[in-house]
Amino acid sequence: MERRLRSDFSLRAQAQQSAGTERRSSDLLPCHDLRVAVRKGQALRNSTSPFDRLISGWQLGSILRITSGVPFLFRSGNCNVPGQFVAGCIPAVLPGATPFAQKKDGSFDPNRPLFNQSAFESADSFNFYLGKGPRVSNLRGFGYHNQDLNLLKNTRITERVNLQFRAEFFNVFNWHQFVGKGGEDGLSSAFSAFNTDVSSPNFGIWNGSVSPPRNIQLGLKLQF
Repeated sequence: MERRLRSDFSLRAQAQQSAGTERRSSDLLPCHDLRVAVRKGQALRNSTSPFDRLISGWQLGSILRITSGVPFLFRSGNCNVPGQFVAGCIPAVLPGATPFAQKKDGSFDPNRPLFNQSAFESADSFNFYLGKGPRVSNLRGFGYHNQDLNLLKNTRITERVNLQFRAEFFNVFNWHQFVGKGGEDGLSSAFSAFNTDVSSPNFGIWNGSVSPPRNIQLGLKLQF
């Protein structure tokens, strides 16, 4: 049986924030009709000329998402606790200790650990001991931002026939953040980009996961 992070019998330890909690999150979804009018003389009128069909029917849409980091889930692979407890070992941060070994800013070095291992309960202490850490910690990972862009063109061929062209740009600016692969946009504590097993020699080391790169999709559809 797979161990749970915390026994169901420990109700106080279960009362923690959700693993997918985002402290701050903003989503912007602007959409614009790109309308071009052709002025002939002093009158503004519709046209069915090839030029008019070329410059009309355009739509531009975008989704911009900016969120804070999600919480880390710390555990210990070295957990000598009888299976009857149906529980896992969760290390707590020691009083007065600094859990981060480096800052989460432009100075971050992915070749060095993000966490200070000596700031957590030692993995050797989990001998018939579950640890005092919360199921979901209040320590958060890197923030996340992403912008998608889509361009749509409707060309009316006849009254009943329409040709639609779509161009979709996911992560249009090719931004990369240290987030795990999985969950919604990779923003899930269960898919951390860092090793959170305090018993591992690689504790706090980046596992190579980043947000997905730019992806461009083109489509053409005939509607009738």
